[in-house]
Amino acid sequence: MQKTLRRSYILCSPTRGVKSKNKLILRLMEALVYPNPSAYRDQLIRFSALNHTAYSGLALKASQLLEHTKLSELRTSIARSLSELEMFTEEGERISTPRRKMAINERMEDLVCAPVAVEDALVALFDHSDPTLQRRVVETYIRRLYQHYLVRGSVRMQWHRSGLIALWEFSEEHIEQRNGQSASLLKPQVEDPIGRRWGVMVVIKSLQLLSTAIEAALKETSHYGAGVGGVSNGNPINSNSSNMLHIALVGINNQMSTLQDSGDEDQAQERINKLSKILKDNTITSHLNGAGVRVVSCIIQRDEGRSPMRHSFKWSSDKLYYEEDPMLRHVEPPLSTFLELDKVNLEGYNDAKYTPSRDRQWHMYTLVKNKKDPRSNDQRMFLRTIVRQPSVTNGFLFGSIDNEVQASSSFTSNSILRSLMAALEEIELRAHSETGMSGHSHMYLCIMREQRLFDLIPSSRMTNEVGQDEKTACTLLKHMVMNIYEHVGVRMHRLSVCQWEVKLWLDCDGQANGAWRVVVTSVTGHTCTVDIYREVEDPNTHQLFYRSATPTAGPLHGIALHEPYKPLDAIDLKRAAARKNETTYCYDFPLAFETALKKSWESGISHVAESNEHNQRYAEVTELIFADSTGSWGTPLVPVERPPGSNNFGVVAWNMKLSTPEFPGGREIIVVANDVTFKAGSFGPREDAFFDAVTNLACERKIPLIYLSATAGARLGVAEEIKACFHVGWSDDQSPERGFHYIYLTEQDYSRLSSSVIAHELKVPESGETRWVVDTIVGKEDGLGCENLHGSGAIASAYSKAYRETFTLTFVTGRAIGIGAYLARLGMRCIQRLDQPIILTGYSALNKLLGREVYSSQMQLGGPKIMATNGVVHLTVSDDLEGVSAILKWLSYVPPYVGGPLPIVKSLDPPERAVTYFPENSCDARAAICGIQDTQGGKWLDGMFDRESFVETLEGWAKTVITGRAKLGGIPVGIIAVETETVMQVIPADPGQLDSAERVVPQAGQVWFPDSAAKTAQALLDFNREELPLFILANWRGFSGGQRDLFEGILQAGSMIVENLRTYKQPAFVYIPKAGELRGGAWVVVDSKINPEHIEMYAERTARGNVLEAPGLIEIKFKPNELEESMLRLDPELISLNAKLLKETSASPSPWETAAAAETIRRSMAARRKQLMPIYTQVATRFAELHDTSARMAAKGVISKVVDWEESRAFFYRRLQRRLAEDSLAKQVREAAGEQQMPTHRSALECIKKWYLASQGGDGEKWGDDEAFFAWKDDPDKYGKYLEELKAERASTLLSHLAETSDAKALPNGLSLLLSKMDPAKREQVMDGLRQLLG
Repeated sequence: MQKTLRRSYILCSPTRGVKSKNKLILRLMEALVYPNPSAYRDQLIRFSALNHTAYSGLALKASQLLEHTKLSELRTSIARSLSELEMFTEEGERISTPRRKMAINERMEDLVCAPVAVEDALVALFDHSDPTLQRRVVETYIRRLYQHYLVRGSVRMQWHRSGLIALWEFSEEHIEQRNGQSASLLKPQVEDPIGRRWGVMVVIKSLQLLSTAIEAALKETSHYGAGVGGVSNGNPINSNSSNMLHIALVGINNQMSTLQDSGDEDQAQERINKLSKILKDNTITSHLNGAGVRVVSCIIQRDEGRSPMRHSFKWSSDKLYYEEDPMLRHVEPPLSTFLELDKVNLEGYNDAKYTPSRDRQWHMYTLVKNKKDPRSNDQRMFLRTIVRQPSVTNGFLFGSIDNEVQASSSFTSNSILRSLMAALEEIELRAHSETGMSGHSHMYLCIMREQRLFDLIPSSRMTNEVGQDEKTACTLLKHMVMNIYEHVGVRMHRLSVCQWEVKLWLDCDGQANGAWRVVVTSVTGHTCTVDIYREVEDPNTHQLFYRSATPTAGPLHGIALHEPYKPLDAIDLKRAAARKNETTYCYDFPLAFETALKKSWESGISHVAESNEHNQRYAEVTELIFADSTGSWGTPLVPVERPPGSNNFGVVAWNMKLSTPEFPGGREIIVVANDVTFKAGSFGPREDAFFDAVTNLACERKIPLIYLSATAGARLGVAEEIKACFHVGWSDDQSPERGFHYIYLTEQDYSRLSSSVIAHELKVPESGETRWVVDTIVGKEDGLGCENLHGSGAIASAYSKAYRETFTLTFVTGRAIGIGAYLARLGMRCIQRLDQPIILTGYSALNKLLGREVYSSQMQLGGPKIMATNGVVHLTVSDDLEGVSAILKWLSYVPPYVGGPLPIVKSLDPPERAVTYFPENSCDARAAICGIQDTQGGKWLDGMFDRESFVETLEGWAKTVITGRAKLGGIPVGIIAVETETVMQVIPADPGQLDSAERVVPQAGQVWFPDSAAKTAQALLDFNREELPLFILANWRGFSGGQRDLFEGILQAGSMIVENLRTYKQPAFVYIPKAGELRGGAWVVVDSKINPEHIEMYAERTARGNVLEAPGLIEIKFKPNELEESMLRLDPELISLNAKLLKETSASPSPWETAAAAETIRRSMAARRKQLMPIYTQVATRFAELHDTSARMAAKGVISKVVDWEESRAFFYRRLQRRLAEDSLAKQVREAAGEQQMPTHRSALECIKKWYLASQGGDGEKWGDDEAFFAWKDDPDKYGKYLEELKAERASTLLSHLAETSDAKALPNGLSLLLSKMDPAKREQVMDGLRQLLG
């Protein structure tokens, strides 16, 4: 058979299409593989590994058949387990018969509770040749189906000539108790045998035996008596009974099994018709109906490659026959109650299409939109499963989860997680099928076994006592599902699983006992909402409904338990639309901020987070809207509480008060976001006006402005009212291909739409018709074209201004096109998601412009490979929660408002500790900043700044400079450092230029290039705007000054470094680190003289600094002839030779002999000089290096102090604290004195120094005592009087200026204005003082 299959592969000619090949292979599978999949296991594995969309159907079918091979193994395992074969061993022979029976019963119970789908494997053994094994298999199957209904010990087996007959009793009492119905209502059922039902199964090999088998089975039910719906003389004793009949048709050669199909529902109709015809037989119908049988279940055994088929027929009191229920196809009726299939019948959708999972654990129902109902989504999928939990010793446990995950989860959550992951694999496998992935999937899990509260607690957090009340149960359930969501949330969001529900029963002594429902709604891949409900019975209708178990009622509160699911509401539809755009719905971002805040509190980076018991809300969010409904330019904003999704234009905004570890009491930010579900998030006039108002509000309040960008740019539009009715003035009405003259409106349309066009009247002579020729289309709707660009210019200006006036940050969470891209740059600070582009124009428009297919995607134009390497994007993130976390991390370095206090927290990293990373030949800047793991000893080597506090930005751009933010003893600082290794600059090829190719340009370390100089200047600007103290770990050899560098703007970028340092207003420290050097132009642009009020310069003991490096210096200042002079002065041999030469030349016997001897000496001296030149070059280099030392820098006063590397952290922490304290007080002094009286920061510091020394008795050495200064500053009484004097002097100066003016009314008017702004009490004091002065 395998040879036949291989021969068939040859029939797939390479010239045939993929679809044709797939179709042929699927037909071959059906003909050859289905009967015996195990024989083709290797080929099936290869087919299932195909991951291209074109092969999705083939891969799915192959994986299904592979699953059948597992079922074959399971069937063999079950047969061995129940057949007692393993008991016939030397040890087994000593086991008594009762113990053997007990062992078999335990194994049957293991199968009943097995968490894998053993039903199909059991059905496959229904026709086993061993009668004992057959009975056990059938009993196990019955016990599994009726696990919670079965009356213990009631299963009986009987052989009949037509086949095996099994009978049992079951009751709905237990399941009703679990559903929450009161015990008082159930008690009569327990006492009254009418509450019991019976079930019967006939196992036959042919439908011809069915009548005989049913008749024999019904006779066996007569002993149950009237109470359980028996038959007496052929008449029904209890017509209200709900007894069950199961028909098992076994043998793969039976008549029904030959109606093979591949699982397609349409192909099953013939089989159903045959079954229906048999069940409509008057004799069978009358017997079954008379016995109170309301449901007939048919199980049809098939070959190894196909699962058994199941059909259920219910008695129709209207039609008076048994009719198939399509929803119970493939599902046994006793289990359908737990799956709640009635809820899947949705209004506005076609009938559900059933798809089994490969392992038959999950039942998947796909509902396709009814085209008549535009409110519905295209496709919805409902996945239902029963979760069975094994005992500790159960051997039938397939599938596992990660050991680490299992250890951190509870017993219950592991069971749920295992089922969810299996379901996600099924959705993923079908994602590329012909029907496509559902836009909205819902999962339902019913846990069969009763759970204890201890089952909800991870073993790592197990306690001896657990409360039995509802509140405790709610807390445990919420923690459990949140833990599960952490592991599967991202995958669920990607696969559009929007909601999942868990039903479980808690078995405990307190209020928590009973049925619970946990509903988890996915918001993003990392955020979700959890609603917890109890099942409660309505005392009037006895109907079960949801009741919220939490103080805040959930959306299902009060809804009947079995009420069908509702069509998707507006929020669900918008979330689905946002997912199609691969972003998060804008109204879900507040929850993302709250989730990220919670994570930041749990991270435990600071002592505040460690010690603070955070009981308040993490985020208080208030939406901002226009003050009036029309909302236009200049309209103010007001806060409002309204439901999400109530916006009527495409930009929304919130005022958020965030409780962060730095500001537990809360800090405020404004967040503005595009609504990508409203006209693709494009900017029209109202969006522009709103964005402008939000930006101005943030500037006015001086608080951070966060922009969440997901926009298609300026809105495109046409006048739809004109589009629907315009006509064309053809050159020839009969031949449109000859062209046209104009577009016009009829007189009737023009009278209706005259305000939408500018047109002139035209009379047609031939027909007398009046036409209004359209000259211009204005449009009824605002926002069709140029007005959108007009607004885009306004918001570009506003956002650019906001960067200078407050903190701005853009997070590109969706595509940012056109004005969206400009805003990302104008706000300067930008975070980009890895899968979202920042572009000016779409790639398809560019292709049309170029006249050929050049670009293939938006990411090719503006993805992170471009934007993260050109300086536009500071950080890249993989998803929206990571992006929001990055925003909060950035805010943790920024004051709460412009001019506010720095977000200082007590650091877990001791500020006074030593720096243990010691560079050898060159200084690794990142290791110097934040530390590094020792590659040899594995020990952590600490850097200068707090461990794990450094966040590098602009990492992909200009890699010879490193920029970012860190903390020093909990104080946020900006850092600029230097890469010492050679890096490669990759310049991508532009597909738009045919001769373009990728270039890789090496850039040497410790050198400023045009891009890295620009990066340094940009970082200085950003840090200054963020009011961060600055640290420059200066280790530059200079600027790269080649022709290309000068052409690309190295001079301009270097000049901007000077300008941005000159205007820097925060404490700045330039430190030449250990093994570092600073030379030439690099020193010039960071020297303390550029901004002496704020910049202090330091160097490590081994640091070097000079105009040139030593080798370069000696080429100019220690030339070879000078080196020779040094040799002649220092080398004894040369001194001796030189003396001989002088002696020879001074003596004058024979001139010829003298010349020869002198020449010999000169050659000896030349040889000696050549020999000494290398070592003297080293001597000269060392001589030059001695001019570069940090000691010389300190001696010349160009640095403040030499700071040893090991002590640098402690020194700079103390110095930074002192500088911040001085600057804080200097700010108060300048505010009190005014700009005119105290024009510079230095003058304010001199004033402070004078006050401080006066309080210390004039001792100048006290100025360096930091602790004494802090104590003095923290006591305002020590300098409060000086501030009051400055304020008084400022007022006097202002008044004297008014008095000196030539306008006599100026002084009275000024005084009047001043008095009018005072509170009454203060005004009266001033008036009394004036009266005294005036006598």
